[in-house]
Amino acid sequence: MGKVRRSGLALAAVSLVFALGLAGPGAQADRPSNLAAWVRPDSAPYPTDNPFSPAKLDLGKRLFEDKRLSGANTMSCASCHDPAKGFSDARPRAVGEGGAAGPMHTPTLWNLAWTEQLFWDGRAGSLEKQALGPIANPIEMNQDLAALPGELSGDKDLEAAFARAFPENPVIDLDNIAKSIAIFERTLVSPVTPFDRWVAGDEGAISAAAKRGFALFDGKAACSNCHKGWAFTDGAFHDIGLTATGPGRGGTVGHPELFNSWKTPTLREIGRTAPYMHDGSIADLKSVLQHYVQGVMHRPTLSRDLPARLDLDAGEQADILAFLDTLNADPTALPATVAAVAATDPGPLAGGPAPARVEVTQRDTAFSVPGVRLRKGGKLVIHNEDTRVHNIRVFAADMDYDSGVQDPGQSVEVLFDHEGRFRAVCNIHPKMKMSVEVVE
Repeated sequence: MGKVRRSGLALAAVSLVFALGLAGPGAQADRPSNLAAWVRPDSAPYPTDNPFSPAKLDLGKRLFEDKRLSGANTMSCASCHDPAKGFSDARPRAVGEGGAAGPMHTPTLWNLAWTEQLFWDGRAGSLEKQALGPIANPIEMNQDLAALPGELSGDKDLEAAFARAFPENPVIDLDNIAKSIAIFERTLVSPVTPFDRWVAGDEGAISAAAKRGFALFDGKAACSNCHKGWAFTDGAFHDIGLTATGPGRGGTVGHPELFNSWKTPTLREIGRTAPYMHDGSIADLKSVLQHYVQGVMHRPTLSRDLPARLDLDAGEQADILAFLDTLNADPTALPATVAAVAATDPGPLAGGPAPARVEVTQRDTAFSVPGVRLRKGGKLVIHNEDTRVHNIRVFAADMDYDSGVQDPGQSVEVLFDHEGRFRAVCNIHPKMKMSVEVVE
């Protein structure tokens, strides 16, 4: 198990409080009962085919800041992902090497180690697959990928850095470039904030207004339907009723029901990533709240996680804004330290003969079991017992099944006619996943 090399004394102290169950100064008995759901993790998952190493981290950081990755050698990844601006760029839409604005707001890079799908429409399934996209995009960095390794070759110091990072394959190639940048980006874990200190038991860490705001956020306002968990994102895709329309997730997976649906962004360091939304169309957080109160455009693709009607008075909105401010760390804080651990797929249920039919439910954006065993030729039946629409995609090297979109109350049957280990996920809520082991 490797350690990401970042300053993390504050996180270590908070983690100790979590581990020992200690309460900070002024702890009260009437604290919210569900704060465990908001506790920061002490480890981050790294893929087994790209484990963490200090050499890869050093190389990835170097490449992230290298302007040679752009076509005209005028911009780097860091040109749009500025740490002082929450690893965004403070522009409504990203501006590429040619000076033209693209269609999307530059997303933050915080906490991507836990992200299942990358880009606003989720078209990249890993950081390794995402890393080269902006480099090659003609309206972003505009680099000819085929020429990039050659442009970097001849730099003896850089060649040595690649050899240290990838001793089993010490070459400058696109795969190693993507892997090293992905490793660096996985270390960008947002710093400890006043909210984290409050969760850990320090009642004085946030104001009374912020506490009221959190109660509204997790209650009446229903913000936590989508902005859930310690990173304040469900990793899913939603149509939130913006005036502008577009293909969104629907264009990526080919389902019209998901048009206008874009990825839920993290709210960590939210005070530094304005303007907001996938297209940068809302200037400030006060206006974001106003959108949800009175600006939502109702249409068939609108997310069912949005409240049917949101009525927040000026005081309540001010309290929510006070709470959101507690998600910002001190501007001088470095990314937090967490352990680097190997990512694992959910395992099948152990023991017993494999049945010919297994029934599983979907509820609250989760499968009822982490995995199942099934007899060859058997069927997996999945029932949507949630309030949301869901999807099932099952894939492996020799199988790719897509169920389309299921409304609440609908079910699908998936036939597995050969042995193997498969992964079932929801294309709408990618954190929803299950393994399927099929045996003779």
